[in-house]
Amino acid sequence: MKSEIPVLFSSMDKFIDSKEEILKQWLAYETPKKILKLHLIDKEFFIQNYAGGVFDYFIGVISGELEIGNCPIMQDLLSYLKNREIEADELFEICSHFKRAMVDFTYDEGFNSKNIFDEISYIFDKNFRGILKYYTDTIFQKLIDARQEALSASQAKEYFLSNMSHEIRTPLNAILGFVQVLLDDDVSKTHRNYLDIIHNSGQNLLSIINDILDFSKLRSGEFTLDPKVFSLHDELSHTMELFVASANAKNISIISFIDPRIPIELYGDALRVKQILSNFLSNAIKFTPENGMIKIEASYTSGVLNVSVSDNGIGIHSQDLQTIFSAFAQSQHSVDSRSDGTGLGLSICNQLAQLMDAEVGVESTLGKGSTFFLKVPMQIHNKQSKVFKKIEEFQKLKTVFYIKDKKIGYKHESFIKYANIFNMNISVVDNLDGEFDLCLFIHEESSEDLLQKILLSDKKFIAIMSKKYDLYEENSHINSICFPLYCSKIHTAFEELINPEVYIPYAKKISQRYKGHLLIAEDSEANQELMKILLSKYGLTYDIANNGLEALELYKAKKYEMILMDEQMPVMNGNESIRKIIEYEESRGLGHTPSSVLTANVLKGARERNLLSGFDAFLGKPIVLKELERVFSSYLKSESISARLEQREEKQEVKIILGLNKAKLQKELLLEEDELLMLLNLFLVKMKKVLAQLSEAIADKDYKKIGLLSHSIKGSSSNFRIKNLQDISTEMEKAAKKDNSSYLYEKSLKEIVSIVDKIKIV
Repeated sequence: MKSEIPVLFSSMDKFIDSKEEILKQWLAYETPKKILKLHLIDKEFFIQNYAGGVFDYFIGVISGELEIGNCPIMQDLLSYLKNREIEADELFEICSHFKRAMVDFTYDEGFNSKNIFDEISYIFDKNFRGILKYYTDTIFQKLIDARQEALSASQAKEYFLSNMSHEIRTPLNAILGFVQVLLDDDVSKTHRNYLDIIHNSGQNLLSIINDILDFSKLRSGEFTLDPKVFSLHDELSHTMELFVASANAKNISIISFIDPRIPIELYGDALRVKQILSNFLSNAIKFTPENGMIKIEASYTSGVLNVSVSDNGIGIHSQDLQTIFSAFAQSQHSVDSRSDGTGLGLSICNQLAQLMDAEVGVESTLGKGSTFFLKVPMQIHNKQSKVFKKIEEFQKLKTVFYIKDKKIGYKHESFIKYANIFNMNISVVDNLDGEFDLCLFIHEESSEDLLQKILLSDKKFIAIMSKKYDLYEENSHINSICFPLYCSKIHTAFEELINPEVYIPYAKKISQRYKGHLLIAEDSEANQELMKILLSKYGLTYDIANNGLEALELYKAKKYEMILMDEQMPVMNGNESIRKIIEYEESRGLGHTPSSVLTANVLKGARERNLLSGFDAFLGKPIVLKELERVFSSYLKSESISARLEQREEKQEVKIILGLNKAKLQKELLLEEDELLMLLNLFLVKMKKVLAQLSEAIADKDYKKIGLLSHSIKGSSSNFRIKNLQDISTEMEKAAKKDNSSYLYEKSLKEIVSIVDKIKIV
């Protein structure tokens, strides 16, 4: 027996030392408690007279001192339970929860593994196959039936998880797909920010779904890592942004310093790093009081990534620091009892860290706050660390930071730390009288008089804000960024302000086109629309089938270069359809048409099952463009974007801008035609909004608002060299500043509207 359970045998002393704890846990579960109560069995009586003997018997079997069946206490227990009219399924439940108590003990003590789980199951199953059959065939058969029901329930669970995966991933595929389509287009900065949040939240949801589907792996010791090349700067910034809304709800400031010197590409499991950081952040927000502060820091030293999350919350008692990373552990000596949760989060973080050969830990002072940290070995994939692409241009600026009385606080330091690393010429000032190219200021710390000066100034400003407000959207000389700060956010803020004419929001462009006519089988209308857009972007034509049977009929009638087919569809599913298509090919002596399954079912075995059905490739949902391109590159002929554009150049319709000299603008602003058209379109959308607000302000005789809006028009029109619009808005701004009631505001407004209306793209 020892040779069959070596891990369990070596851990036997741990079980013996905790006998009382295991027995109490056994009968603390809800199901055994209910059964004993239903049959009027006292728990302490049961432990004293039977449970202890059962435990000793199992230890004897593990040690090799006893054999299966050599247990008089089991005979007494069976007789006693039969006399209390306990049914076979109830007996099975009581006994199975003894096994559960043994397994959970291994988790609580931190020595769980797949091997020890399997060995406990082996002893349990072998015992009840032997003991129960030995004493009563009737009860044994009922237990076998109950076990079969349990297996059926397990199969039903797997079926449920498979369908849950499909039902959630299918709409998520459409959501993430269309967000990606929008991100590929030219959208405003505000809308791009919203789309990024939706996309990152969707990816986070997808990760949670994957964790739910993989929960059994962690419990059984089968969980594995998935190391890949990734950008830590991108991953950490995305993770932080997910928690901004919940932090803002409590007026908590998230202050971050992601060291710009961290290599731009590392190699490791980014998802698990984000999972640990997310748990640290979630706890920090939970335990930090309103108007508090959370600090996130990341650095890379000697091959080790260091990430920490500090808060000024309730802290952790020194007695709890040793157990805080154990399963179900929560601080029992907290100064605040408002927390809730399972207590599993930090335990999972600890297990994930162990898988990565990493370390998690905590330092805390009760009543002052805590710092949770992660130290994980990471390989460098790309040593480049220059995340600021035009740092030399920013270094030339005479930049000042307005700080009242020059008293530097933690919010100011958050930016200054980045500036110091990049050797930017930053001076602290307490007035705006001196010369400067650009001025930074903390919005929430600024007086009304200061804000009025900034709004009416001709110089450039960056407002650092705790929350996202649209206060400066209409002011071309002011840009705004919100905490938390990181490299890409700061870089974008500078670039938009310094080079507004040439700044184009980043969009991923498809660099490869393919040739071919494809057959798409998909029953979801949203996903059909997504596939139409994606295939069109890749230069492909297509036919759409609503189910596997329609796909089969279309295939028989037309020639296709490739087939993309959903797995679960009505009438005929994808696997059956592809088998019939292959049979048709073979019966007619036709060449093979490559195919890929499109499925939201990504459970273990799904890929193998689909490939065995006849598919050549596997694509999971949500669709990842890199994977889609990989499949296309494997089976379709390709052509470059430039070749496609050359073919279309003669046929392409030339856009004309009425009311402006397009050629002159392109030359002066150094813009391509599509870039100019995009910026001009944004200008016209903005003007429509501003003119409506200006009309209301004139009607209300709100001279302050008239001045701000006319100033905004002046700045925007100057970018496009619209001199007559610039002149009228300048005169209106001067009149409004003087509260000049005799100025003909309505007449000037009509002139402005007339000029704007003449600017059209045709």
